[in-house]
Amino acid sequence: MVKIAICDDQEIMAGQLKAAITRILEAWKEEFRVTCFGSPHRLLLSSPEFDLIFLDIQMPMMDGMALARALRQKGFEGILIFVTILREYMPDAFEVEAMDYLVKPVDPERLEAALKRSLKRLGSQGGKCLFIRTKHWCRFVRIHDIYYCEVIDRKIYVHTKDGILDYYGKIKEVERQTESALIRCHRSYLINPEYLLEYGGGFAVLDNGDRIPVSQSCHQTVMEQMMRYLDKG
Repeated sequence: MVKIAICDDQEIMAGQLKAAITRILEAWKEEFRVTCFGSPHRLLLSSPEFDLIFLDIQMPMMDGMALARALRQKGFEGILIFVTILREYMPDAFEVEAMDYLVKPVDPERLEAALKRSLKRLGSQGGKCLFIRTKHWCRFVRIHDIYYCEVIDRKIYVHTKDGILDYYGKIKEVERQTESALIRCHRSYLINPEYLLEYGGGFAVLDNGDRIPVSQSCHQTVMEQMMRYLDKG
């Protein structure tokens, strides 16, 4: 799921942008959530981690450029896109590594192009991705967002931070795509060692609380991965 924030003190403008983004991403069958903020401080204090943030520049108390700097200082590594009537701030956008600079009223084709570039970048961030393709949809899933994968009756279930994706496929193809990022712990399971919390009694416990069976043949591999991640900590 792509988590998007819009920060604009004009509620109508924020609503129009949200509607435009929604139309595009729904047409692409992309999973997403859009949250609107009426003030920069509310965005800075919000708890969710966003992938993509649209910022107006002219806002009271803190302008969009100052907000962008504050977000970067807080460690925000996602995508920033400015949406404003002010063309003169365009050179400053490079300072905060903004993806794009859209001038109001936003041209639908420019917005679509900006979203396309953003999704492409998000697909390559955080290391490898699992590419899932079915007859009706296709999607990149960041391995960082995957807890584990399991196969039941020729169907793959990908357990992610945003829910479960299911499709018909082969666990060997998932293993091939993800290489060593996901490890086999059972003939029907691949787990993300990044989220290994506990191992014993034939089960691996992940951060999300799920208990995954570990076969005897995979015992040593899971033990080694557990120790490797403990050493990193």
